[in-house]
Amino acid sequence: MNNAILYITIGALFDTFGDLLMKNWVINNSKIYFAGGMLFYVVGLSFLAYSFTFKNIVIASVLFLIFNVVLLSLVNWFVYSEALSHKEIAGLCLGLMAVVLFEYN
Repeated sequence: MNNAILYITIGALFDTFGDLLMKNWVINNSKIYFAGGMLFYVVGLSFLAYSFTFKNIVIASVLFLIFNVVLLSLVNWFVYSEALSHKEIAGLCLGLMAVVLFEYN
């Protein structure tokens, strides 16, 4: 795995945790969740920004977004039992195909 993908993946993981904390903030209205979510966002986006030194900014941003959406979809399915429709699953598959095309061009 090259350095850019590693940094993008780590950043997407932090961003996903930030999203989950923000979801808990909306549900519980706790400032702790908000602060934690913001902290995770800053760390995640810092990894994304550093990945720009290895990969084109557009490609790195698209990969980050795709990884984040796939991770959020999996967490929503396993933790919150929120299933995706067939169209949404097809969209995720297209996103994963985009990752392959970006990496093996």
